This record gives sequence, structure tokens and C-alpha cells, in this order.
Amino acid sequence: MTWRACMAVVCYAVVAPARPDDGTATGIDMNVGQVAVSDGRRARIVHAPDSRRLEARKRRYQRRLARQRRGSRRRERTQRRIAQRRRDWQHHVSRSLAGGTVAVEALRTRAMTASARGTVAAPGRNVRQKAGLNRGILATGWSGLRAMLAYKAPRLVAVDPAHTSRTCAACGHADAASRRSRASFECVACGHADHADLNAARNIRRRGLARLHGEGRSHSATPATRETDRRLAA
Repeated sequence: MTWRACMAVVCYAVVAPARPDDGTATGIDMNVGQVAVSDGRRARIVHAPDSRRLEARKRRYQRRLARQRRGSRRRERTQRRIAQRRRDWQHHVSRSLAGGTVAVEALRTRAMTASARGTVAAPGRNVRQKAGLNRGILATGWSGLRAMLAYKAPRLVAVDPAHTSRTCAACGHADAASRRSRASFECVACGHADHADLNAARNIRRRGLARLHGEGRSHSATPATRETDRRLAA
């Protein structure tokens, strides 16, 4: 008689307890290697793990992967170690921010990280720079962080990302000239100065509160934002 190992998977529905809401509202601006956070009282930058160390480790792992047979346990273990550092950071950040309402931008990460290489007939431009940006976005793990916030936070609100980085959080004036650099923002209208990402996080929080109270749904919501609201309501 021949015995074969069998595995059974049993699934059942459980009633999840309501997630407590501490009444806070937080806006998050996601960037390469960091996220900017504003809860209305204070704002701060939360950095991802040291990118230089991660990149050096990743290159070392990639050289190791090149020597390992596809499908081997060593190869799988190496790939898991690269992803584990990112997930640990995502869990830490999402847990610290998920006390109340969290507002994020309705970013299409897959479209944003598409290759700029183009074709032989129509080659892309700034391919190397775009590839570096794509690696930074994927290494930070925007989609994973947002997915964790979706099930940890009592409420997740997706807002239109248009002009959040060039709009003044103090007076509301939008001008690309106000964004002096990646880190510097100085409003050309009122002179308000702030870290550019923290200024954007304040704008995202304000838009999240507006959507939460039903303001601007008909004219400011993008298709991506409406689709996110539909999924969250389901």
C-alpha cells in the first residue's frame, strides 16, 4: 500500500473587532527613502532603513544569486532577507501612524515605476535616472505601506495627489516656483517656509479631512481616488 501526504485548507469567517479610533487625523507624503507625516500638531520625517547599506547588501545578494541555482533554497532565502528589512520598516511605521484617520495620496505606483527605456525606434529619455527613481520607490515600498495602513488604521482616505508639493499649507497658493528643491519650500505669495515634504503632508491631511466631511467630491476626485473610495467602502 502506498501512502501519500495530503494537506487540507480550512477557511472560515470571523468577526473582526472594531479598530479603536483615537480621533487623530494624519497626512502622509510618500517619498523615495522616507515618508513625511503631519498630524496637525507636529510634523516629522520618518526615514527608511539606511539606503546605502541596503544597496550594498542588495548588490552582494545579487552577486550571490547569480551563483545560485534557480529554485534553490539558498536563493529563496537570500531574496527573503532583502524583502524582510523593508517589511519590518513598513510594519513599524504603519503601526505608529494607525491610531486614527490616515490620509494618503492616490498614487499609481505601478504606472510611476514603469520603465522609461522605450523602443529601438523611439528610445526613452533619462533612462538611467528613471531607473534609479524606480528602484528608490520600490525599495521604500509605497504599496506595501499603504496596504498595511488600510487594515491597521480605523480609516484610510485617498486624496488627489495633484499639486500637493507646490501648494502652500499656510495660504493655499499653488506655484511650482515655491518648491525650491526636493527639501525646501518657500511660498512666493506669503513667504511661508518649510521642509517641502512636511508642507505636502499638511496639504494631504487637509484634503483627507475635506474628503472625510464630503467636501469637493464632485470636482476634485480623480478616477483613481474614486476607485480607492469604492474599495474602502466595500
